[in-house]
Amino acid sequence: MLTVTFSKNSDGIYYEVRIEGHAEYAEMGQDIVCAGISALFLNTATSIVELTPDEVELWQEEENEISGFRIISSTISDEAVLLMDSLILGLNGIADEYGDKYIVIIYR
Repeated sequence: MLTVTFSKNSDGIYYEVRIEGHAEYAEMGQDIVCAGISALFLNTATSIVELTPDEVELWQEEENEISGFRIISSTISDEAVLLMDSLILGLNGIADEYGDKYIVIIYR
């Protein structure tokens, strides 16, 4: 199962997303759930870097199957908020389609 955790800052804005594990919907290289989640995750991180004034810290721990990013700007732009909301919308769509057997989303 793949777990996605979103964290809010003190202003109540989602600034961090962390992904752990694998969906295990299918064999590695054939797993459309993991592929969809990865595409949304990487596109959001890249879009925030390229399309907003915000700074992003991206990390990956292959041995622990953990990856994530956080917006490290002191003030998060409206555009970055919109992109994070879009990521949440997309991941919720995948969770609704494939169920909590493959993906669980946690909000903090």
